[in-house]
Amino acid sequence: MPLRFFRPTRLLFLLFVLPSAAAPQALAPLAASGDMPALKAALPEGSSPDPETLAKPLYFAAQRGQEEAVRYLLSAGAFPDSATDFGTALGIAARNNHTGIVSILLEAGADPNLPGGEDLLMPLHQAAERGAVEAARLLLGHGADVNAGAVRYGWPAVHFAERKGQTEMAAFLREMGAGLAPVEPLQPAELEAADPEEGRVLAFECAGCHGMAPGETGTGQHPGPSLAGIVGRAKASVEGFPYSEAMLAQTGDWTAEELNIFLADPFNAVPGTEMGRGNQPDRAARVAIIAYLSSLAL
Repeated sequence: MPLRFFRPTRLLFLLFVLPSAAAPQALAPLAASGDMPALKAALPEGSSPDPETLAKPLYFAAQRGQEEAVRYLLSAGAFPDSATDFGTALGIAARNNHTGIVSILLEAGADPNLPGGEDLLMPLHQAAERGAVEAARLLLGHGADVNAGAVRYGWPAVHFAERKGQTEMAAFLREMGAGLAPVEPLQPAELEAADPEEGRVLAFECAGCHGMAPGETGTGQHPGPSLAGIVGRAKASVEGFPYSEAMLAQTGDWTAEELNIFLADPFNAVPGTEMGRGNQPDRAARVAIIAYLSSLAL
């Protein structure tokens, strides 16, 4: 059997190309640990890797607060907005209040309003949930929308803060403009013209958590009190129902106008409410729901 010899170009490929091809698998732990000599050996200057291979290393370096690693990965071609299944590098840096890395990524062009991760949270939502005020300040200074709702839930940053008891963060966000957008008041004629039956169909989502008959408590993920007789009822007044602190702090009655304001954006109207969803930004649909709720007598 004749002997086979490697051609020189093939030998060079095995010696040099294969090690560099395997390197991306090891980049994430090296970036996370901040082992710069090892990271630079695995990712030499001028190696021009596919930016997608740098997404996880950038994320884990940002998560662990490894500023030098973040700078090096960006210089090697990592996209500031590169995303992983876990989220964006800017989001995790903001969540952990790694302000140096937040600044580095923003200066490199990272989008402060880019959602990421399974729950599609924006960086400001993540900072708000953890009470990372300084990171939030940087994000807002670079164009983060203080009232933007999370893609999946519609929750604004102040709601995330209140749900987790981050009172300092909630106060800061309000100082920075967190709050309800103006809601046009109801006109008597449009409420009279609304179809309660259409509202009943539209309120199907409400019925998933709220009872609709007198004394009936909902059985959904976030059980709510009965909505029977809600129009004209004092807020947080159903006897025996375990209201959230946010709702207990509300005063006055649930008039049609109060419901109009609340349903337009419940998470800015009552940040920290236990409601998981239920906002109805469409005015015609909202008026029909209020007409239906007005028909639910005790």
